[in-house]
Amino acid sequence: MRPRTAGRRLALQYLFMADMNNFRDVESPAEFFKTQRLAFPGNAGAEEQGGFVFDTDNPRLDEAEDLASSLIREVERNRDAIDRDIENAAVNWSIARMGVIERNVIRLAAAEFRLGGTDGKIILDEAVELAKRFGDRESGAFVNGVANRLLGGRRDGGNSAGK
Repeated sequence: MRPRTAGRRLALQYLFMADMNNFRDVESPAEFFKTQRLAFPGNAGAEEQGGFVFDTDNPRLDEAEDLASSLIREVERNRDAIDRDIENAAVNWSIARMGVIERNVIRLAAAEFRLGGTDGKIILDEAVELAKRFGDRESGAFVNGVANRLLGGRRDGGNSAGK
């Protein structure tokens, strides 16, 4: 698994945990990453199963954690604005009505669009894949529709930091 894909997955896992706790009294991202490293040290066969090898000797892990930290920070700092953008893009859907996986995958995509530096179509594709992997059978299509509207609302196609 590519480090950026792993970083998005780590960020989703963290945001899922935080969201389930109403974003209160949750461990820091650094503590979460440390827990993940301890829980899955060099787990054999992880990559074949779609996982990421959480091994302190894996140089790609730092890159994954750096991206995850940036995305989490962007969501935490701008969650209200991101959620408003999502609700504007999600016709007849409020944030509260969305599934936890779907809303956090879309939050991550919105955060990455805001940060810039990655082509918007790549961000969209990665978001859809996360939704398919962790959501239900309709999650991918839902995330695709909402995130695509978010991307379409950006003149730069998600390539620059349009904060």
